[in-house]
Amino acid sequence: MDKLKILYVDDSPTQLNQFKSSLEDGPYVVYTATSGSIALQRMADVDLVVIDYNMPDMNGAECLKLLQQHAPEKRTIRYFLYTTNFELVRQHRDMGFDGVLLLKGKNDVRRQVDALHRSLTRRSLGAA
Repeated sequence: MDKLKILYVDDSPTQLNQFKSSLEDGPYVVYTATSGSIALQRMADVDLVVIDYNMPDMNGAECLKLLQQHAPEKRTIRYFLYTTNFELVRQHRDMGFDGVLLLKGKNDVRRQVDALHRSLTRRSLGAA
């Protein structure tokens, strides 16, 4: 199984560290960014971008639009919202996100990303 390259965008150093440490022993390469502008610099080779909604420089929907506008051509990148706000969960598709990861704690992040990775791997194998 190829390593899934993930970019996690969040202004909270605590959340960034927790997300990264929960995935570090799995089939993942995790990059982090504290803002949309920093995320732009780290998007070159990622498969999945996970974006927190509440950030001071731009909200998650604005960050998503910025990253989509500058996404590398010829790469399929999935964009997921990371939130505890169930109103945002209901609106994620309208904002342009492919899915949602629910912020519930370190172990739950790993379980959700593992399931997502299996799903993406099955899709790519089926398309081959």
